[in-house]
Amino acid sequence: MKIFQALVLAFAFAGMENVPAPPLIPHESGAIEVATPMKQQRWSAEWTMEPAQEHGRPAVHFTEAGRGHYSGFTQPISWTIDALWSADGSFRPLRFEKIVKDGSGRVVGTERKVFDPAKASVKFTRQGGGRPAESKQFSVPADTLAPEGIAGILRFLPFDHWRSQSMHLFSNEPRLYEMKIEMRGKERVKTPAGEFECYKIELIPQLGALNLFRSFLPKAYFWFTVAPPHFWVRYEGPENGGGTPQIVMDLKTYEP
Repeated sequence: MKIFQALVLAFAFAGMENVPAPPLIPHESGAIEVATPMKQQRWSAEWTMEPAQEHGRPAVHFTEAGRGHYSGFTQPISWTIDALWSADGSFRPLRFEKIVKDGSGRVVGTERKVFDPAKASVKFTRQGGGRPAESKQFSVPADTLAPEGIAGILRFLPFDHWRSQSMHLFSNEPRLYEMKIEMRGKERVKTPAGEFECYKIELIPQLGALNLFRSFLPKAYFWFTVAPPHFWVRYEGPENGGGTPQIVMDLKTYEP
């Protein structure tokens, strides 16, 4: 039975790819603003991306500091996110921490994900946010990505010689999704940071026999500049996984 299961998994994950990491990780920062599709403001944040090391090997470090109205909380909150990815040939998620505070600065929620590539697993823990405390271990394939920093990872996809990409996404629900990434052409996008010619890509969940119902699921799109270094410009889709509000996230400032 174990041999059969191993064969099934091998075929299921065949063709899955990791996003290649460049030899030099950029050092960048910027700000984003987020609204509903009806242009009602929800939240804003500042972010950074910088090269790092993990056990002497290349890595990339992302941070985010945000504030405003966010799914799961009835009152305005502030939060910080600290995310570390391996960048040793290809990108792989390593460690992620989100700390949420209320208006008085009191911690009201924490969320952590720790990936173990050697064991093909991730430990997910969460406290606060109006939910029971959680601590779970999941098995994940090698091509798994995480939401934190994903815009900084997907910018390194091969836009100029595109073919459909497949991967898995470990969401903050928490849940593991098999995804396909499809190119939707080029569009001119206007944001507070400027107007850009962009590649538009769509993340499409693969639901097996339930793919007939895929048209009822919310769409998730990313826009990246056609001009190198293909930095992220816009996102449209669920705020934080299934059942959360649809948002439009725009680049407000960008500092290379």
